[in-house]
Amino acid sequence: MGHTQGLWAWFLQRVSAALLIFFLGTHFFVLHFVPGNIDINFAGVQTRLQSALFIVVDLGLLVTGLYHGLNGVRAVVLDWWPRLASSITWVLWIVGVAATVYGWQTLLVFLR
Repeated sequence: MGHTQGLWAWFLQRVSAALLIFFLGTHFFVLHFVPGNIDINFAGVQTRLQSALFIVVDLGLLVTGLYHGLNGVRAVVLDWWPRLASSITWVLWIVGVAATVYGWQTLLVFLR
């Protein structure tokens, strides 16, 4: 692994952590402090997900959470088996893209 690639992985891990704090904070605030959202049930979730803003927050949680988690898994694997750098990176990218597409399709159901 080159120094530039390692630098970007390290930097983007910190950026994704900051974004996760923002998205989780927004999600937590909406669910627990906005009147009418205290009762968490399917009807309430369906109503919230009619809002493009909440779709953006949930998509942000999905993408940043997946990136942060999978990049962390990659870092741990590379600590133990550095020769797997290319293989594990490809596998985790495929898993991440597949999970993002699946999650995005699930969120789109609520926009219809």
